[in-house]
Amino acid sequence: MPGYASRRDEVLRERSVMYWPEQITAPVLILHGGGDWRASPAEALTLAQKLQAAGRSYELIIYANDDHAVSGNAVDRNRRIVEWFRGHMR
Repeated sequence: MPGYASRRDEVLRERSVMYWPEQITAPVLILHGGGDWRASPAEALTLAQKLQAAGRSYELIIYANDDHAVSGNAVDRNRRIVEWFRGHMR
């Protein structure tokens, strides 16, 4: 990330939807592995709550005990992604 070393907090704030959910205009599909050690499922829930508060369209699915890539539920994950795009493309 350009500028990260010298402007860490500012760069993260610019890149993270957690700080500007009200600017999201497209529907958001959030898929998260419940066993993800890189990012807590609580972060996905927090994002969903922020999108809800901002009146934005979203869907949240947390796969219990799955990893960051939701690899244990790849078939379902991929099906949902395809259905999401089919249902939301203009």
